[in-house]
Amino acid sequence: MTSTSLTLRCIGRRADTHDVVSWRFSPVAGTLPAVLAGQCITLHTEIDGKPHCRAYTLSSSPQDACWQVTIKDVGLVSHHLHQALQVGDEIRVDGPFGDFNLTALPCERPLLLSAGSGITPMWAMLRDALAKRPDADIRFIHSARSPADVIFADELATLAAAHSGVRHALILEEAPADHPWIGRLTPAMLAELAPDLRERHVYLCGPAPYMAAVKTMLAELGLPQEQQHQESFGLPPVEPATTTSDHFWLTLKKSGKKVKILPGQTLLAALEAAGETIMAACRAGVCGSCRCTTTGDIERQSVMTLSAQDLESGVALACSCTASGDVSVDY
Repeated sequence: MTSTSLTLRCIGRRADTHDVVSWRFSPVAGTLPAVLAGQCITLHTEIDGKPHCRAYTLSSSPQDACWQVTIKDVGLVSHHLHQALQVGDEIRVDGPFGDFNLTALPCERPLLLSAGSGITPMWAMLRDALAKRPDADIRFIHSARSPADVIFADELATLAAAHSGVRHALILEEAPADHPWIGRLTPAMLAELAPDLRERHVYLCGPAPYMAAVKTMLAELGLPQEQQHQESFGLPPVEPATTTSDHFWLTLKKSGKKVKILPGQTLLAALEAAGETIMAACRAGVCGSCRCTTTGDIERQSVMTLSAQDLESGVALACSCTASGDVSVDY
């Protein structure tokens, strides 16, 4: 599916929790592009006169007449949107993009696992799946700090009550004593809530520590790797070399400026450390906003959105590309 750029108008704003807000958007002109449940868009904004962008998963489903994003107040761009984006405002958007969806990764009996704001693609995928198959057999296990931190809590309960095939559970770190699942998700909880785990495909989204812990649990419980799918913004951290003598040179083609880049350090990290500004929305090698053209020895951790011709021409994603020698870059 081709990503496009368009201008949207905010037509609704709703506080979901004490630190999470949902915005609804419609196009200023024309119609919204086709979207798959679980895909993302990039929002562009200005903060103190400087352009910034950030990728967010759509929490709306393809059946909705408008797009919705649901954002936690964490990070520079997200905090700015919480403070500034109001009904009636217009905003530039790129998208949709992303392969984390039940169309690209189909299965008959999904198990959705999420934590915190990682619930957003799951909510879209759940609603889309039920619109297509009202009797779908779906397990949904969501982890949160407390009842007050559960996004879409009432809507999820209502949807589950209306569809006998949906079983959902909330794992809460802080909850009343009578809540059945208190603490953090454990292999024992997972085995009890999804006893047929190995017959399902798992779709996983949440903070990096949560996803790392869950992937370990899934391996312990014997779920084959090919039945695991995940969405995250932020690639697994790469530890760069710490000795200042062990580095390569990253040359900016336009200015001729040379920047030190350490082995294992991404082009994006090296550029930002040197005070350079480059668009980077998802920082996970998914959205393509940090495309750049390189010459030299590089290693790509992601080639999503890149064509064979791009690869032959030296195009890379700065957020997911490291240097294995001196490199020049243009963006």
